[in-house]
Amino acid sequence: MFSLINAASFSGYITLALFMLVALGRFTKRSFIVLADKFPRRSRSKHYLIACVSAAFFSLLTLRECYIAAVIVDSEFRSNPFEIYGAQK
Repeated sequence: MFSLINAASFSGYITLALFMLVALGRFTKRSFIVLADKFPRRSRSKHYLIACVSAAFFSLLTLRECYIAAVIVDSEFRSNPFEIYGAQK
């Protein structure tokens, strides 16, 4: 039972860390967009900067959602660890 509580706690810490990482990514994305506004309108550097930052932010969101989905599937569809396998009638 204690190990099950530790696993849930550890999963919560990882989920919190991923949410904090995405929040930091949003702040960084906004900072880069403000920086990109200083480039000329049709600048290739501006285009590549926005594309790279958007791809990195999308990767962070995908990582977070995949981890949350894995935790839900793992906790929902795993067999009961406390189930006693006895002789069937």
